[in-house]
Amino acid sequence: MSSNLEQLRPSATLIIAAPISRSKVEPGKANYKLLLLQRGRIGTSASAHVFPGGNVDKADHDPRWATLLNYKSKNPNDPPLCSAICAIREAFEESGVLVCDPLTELSDEEIKVWRDRVHANGEEFYNLCTSHHIKPAVERLSHFSSWITPPMETKRFHTHFYLTVLPWSRSSFSDSRVFADGKETTRLDWFTPEEALEAYRNNTIQTFLPPQFVTLANLLPVKKHEDLLEYFKDLEIVNTMPEFVVESQDENGVHLSGILPGDEGHSTHVKKGHRHRIHITKSKKGMNVRKYVHGPNEIKARL
Repeated sequence: MSSNLEQLRPSATLIIAAPISRSKVEPGKANYKLLLLQRGRIGTSASAHVFPGGNVDKADHDPRWATLLNYKSKNPNDPPLCSAICAIREAFEESGVLVCDPLTELSDEEIKVWRDRVHANGEEFYNLCTSHHIKPAVERLSHFSSWITPPMETKRFHTHFYLTVLPWSRSSFSDSRVFADGKETTRLDWFTPEEALEAYRNNTIQTFLPPQFVTLANLLPVKKHEDLLEYFKDLEIVNTMPEFVVESQDENGVHLSGILPGDEGHSTHVKKGHRHRIHITKSKKGMNVRKYVHGPNEIKARL
């Protein structure tokens, strides 16, 4: 496995949760919203709704980050610092949300200018932070999951997912400050986990890839943003690479079961009598999740 991992493209994703005011919380739904972006129609994850993220840049490896942050890893199993820097940088590039300390007072126009500069050259992210005396808030990121693209795909990535809860509310964002970049992403949405899955069932969202769907499903039980980081702090992080098995094939495409770690049918990470798998349909139009099964729980998507 280790030799194969070295051939994968390192990348990072940031799950951004923003609190919403009490008056706007609907019964049975979370009191926070998640930032989701729709990819363009060309390239990896075409047209899919995803959390912001991308490939680790050479600039993310800059040793000056460790000095600036006075960074020391708390756990030898934590991903390298460059992954956390990448997640924050990509989120800023793609959405305009800058996860930093102290909270920045940059104007909407300054945010736009810096987004363009960072998009053109990853080294500009360090310049942004030092010139405005801010630091990427890596301490407010919690390592959430680790996903590896299965061998069936031509482009493969090893992606670390991080979770952060913003210290300011969703209502504080204006469309002139937080918006899709128009380059890699074409649309920006804020959804509670329940709203995101409902939009997917209603075809308002075209495509969810397995990591995004599984992430939303795992966030569903946590209704309060105050509990998010605590709820997942002892989460066991294993490299999740779906082991796909063909169920059937028809005019709608190939129907597959993706066996995930902890499933009784997984090759290495096995729990007897336990189900942990995601069912998808793959066609020329892309990949669509049909349902996700985790232990006794089953979340239906498109059946």
